[in-house]
Amino acid sequence: MVELLFKVLSFVQLAGLIMVIVGSNVFRLIGMSRVPSWYYTIEKNGVQLAILVYLLVPQMLSKYLVTGAFEIVLDGDNTIFSKLESGRLPQYADLTDPLLAAGLKMIAKV
Repeated sequence: MVELLFKVLSFVQLAGLIMVIVGSNVFRLIGMSRVPSWYYTIEKNGVQLAILVYLLVPQMLSKYLVTGAFEIVLDGDNTIFSKLESGRLPQYADLTDPLLAAGLKMIAKV
């Protein structure tokens, strides 16, 4: 649901940007003879709406989208490291030991 809201928000942001650049002529471009009355409300309160659409709403939605997951998986089924299980980011040995055990060869450049 949050991903869908982000896509709708992206469309609203793009439409708002086009309206700012083209102005009320955007309605003539799409074949409308008169400018809708809601456009003048948006034009009158443009700064407040821009802050809402470009700053506040994305911040509120992003906290539901970020999971904090950090997973490293080898060959689709072998989990090398999981931040969800360990509760921390990986250290050097957390990654190199399982990769070396899986057959990865380490080449040191001098």
